[in-house]
Amino acid sequence: MSVTLTDINRAEVLQYLGWRGSEIPPEVSSQLDSCLTDTLSLAAPRIVWQAFQPETLPDGLLQGNDIRALLADCREYVLLAATIGSAIENAIRRAQVRGLTRALILDCCGSTAIEAVCDAAEEEIQTTLGAAYLTDRFSPGYGDLPLAVQPYFLAALDAERRIGLTLTPSGIMTPRKSVTAILGIADTPQPHRFRGCACCSMFETCTYRKAGKTCGRQ
Repeated sequence: MSVTLTDINRAEVLQYLGWRGSEIPPEVSSQLDSCLTDTLSLAAPRIVWQAFQPETLPDGLLQGNDIRALLADCREYVLLAATIGSAIENAIRRAQVRGLTRALILDCCGSTAIEAVCDAAEEEIQTTLGAAYLTDRFSPGYGDLPLAVQPYFLAALDAERRIGLTLTPSGIMTPRKSVTAILGIADTPQPHRFRGCACCSMFETCTYRKAGKTCGRQ
């Protein structure tokens, strides 16, 4: 299924770029705005998800201790796969021919965009299932959950047929700006990771951030 992407968090793109300290030069700001516009026009978000009872979850997915700890209080699990398509990758490759700066900004815009798509998918999951509480998304490669479980994720969701998401022989997802993750559904509040400065409205002017610090309020 498809979702609509209407906005990309500018501050989060800057965080991906590692921007620190001084104000953003006008020429960089202008190029960033151009890349944000292009990313919104090129992105073709698609998601697929499915809920499982713990006893019906396909074998091979829950490898390692971290994912089991995350899901310890959960009565149901949700597998999610999302992509923004390949057009943005093609734009990044074209930009690399002309110069690396625009290519880098586009790449960071794509990373931010797919996270926004996953956030929208979470909202859909919570509404559709009437879920009281969700855990954080947990993807292969996080903690001790190995990347080797990716084929199990894609197979369980039939992701190649449903959203065109595949793996290369070396295990890289194609399109590259894609995410697979597992979430848990619980009846009690679940701890969440610190979301970071990109979620703060003071991102571009914050004196803490310019000094390489954080207020720790989020």
